[in-house]
Amino acid sequence: MEWFTDAGLGLDYEVLRLERTDQQWLDAGTRLCEETVRQLGDLVASIEHIGSSSVSTLLAKPIIDLAVGLSDHDQFALVRDRLVDTGWIYRGDAGVDGGHVFVLETRPWHRVAHIHVVEYDGEQWRNYLRLREVLRRSADARARYEAAKQQLVVEFGDDRKAYTDGKSAIVRSLLADADTVT
Repeated sequence: MEWFTDAGLGLDYEVLRLERTDQQWLDAGTRLCEETVRQLGDLVASIEHIGSSSVSTLLAKPIIDLAVGLSDHDQFALVRDRLVDTGWIYRGDAGVDGGHVFVLETRPWHRVAHIHVVEYDGEQWRNYLRLREVLRRSADARARYEAAKQQLVVEFGDDRKAYTDGKSAIVRSLLADADTVT
């Protein structure tokens, strides 16, 4: 997994840092999607690189986020077991705040990636993809999102949970604005 380090990815727990997403991060997201497809095969409907790390030049935490779309919830136990067997750590069900969350570490307490297992084509799945596309195509949306994220870093320091919770309002606003445009 040294390719994560080579790409400058990873963040210690209790640390919050934003950097510009670059081509190495995008490539790492693609590679991680491909590896996850090999691990999970036909247990899942689709896997997508999501979040800020999937948008070129956007400020982001140096952590890759993937959405794993599950079309049959009865397959979740198999998905969980395969992910855990390949090094992912299951952090539980965050419900509407992220689905079933898994983290990948290159060393203890140093995250490089998250997986969010959600219902394929459910509301969370669609929102993950809609937000990514809004951010990819709209300079205004990127600027608003970055400004909010920078303010949250100032406000919450290294409290990543508070930072993540704080992003909810801007995400809802960007998705609502996208609904009025599309």
